[in-house]
Amino acid sequence: MKKTYEIAGQVMGFFDSFKGSRPAINNESILIVRGRSRKAIPLDSFEDKLTEIGEILEGTEIEATSDKIDDILKVGDKHIQRSEKTTSDVDQKGFARMKKELESMGLVVAYKVFELPSFDVVIAIWEDKNEIPPLYVEVTVSERED
Repeated sequence: MKKTYEIAGQVMGFFDSFKGSRPAINNESILIVRGRSRKAIPLDSFEDKLTEIGEILEGTEIEATSDKIDDILKVGDKHIQRSEKTTSDVDQKGFARMKKELESMGLVVAYKVFELPSFDVVIAIWEDKNEIPPLYVEVTVSERED
């Protein structure tokens, strides 16, 4: 079975954002890593790149409109609160708000959620709408509660 840091490392390596990446949250149940790549990828290939890394991870994509995403985010939030006492509740609308805020700053944002055998993985990428580097990458690897 892969470990959280192995999954996050695959994502960061795929987007060439490993160098300088760092964990934002790291406990026994969840790992959130943020990084940036000096490269930009064409905006029209965001979705394809996210799908490709999902296939490399051998994950099953969860549709963005699925109620299952709310459950995944709630479990992730519970894992975060084990080490970060000051978080507020997370929901799918929070993702939409974050995306809208980044887009209002001239960034293009895409994210996908994948189920792996023991983990849920959320991958978000964003970059300037003019395809100017850097490409920002955030991956959340959360232990699944079945």
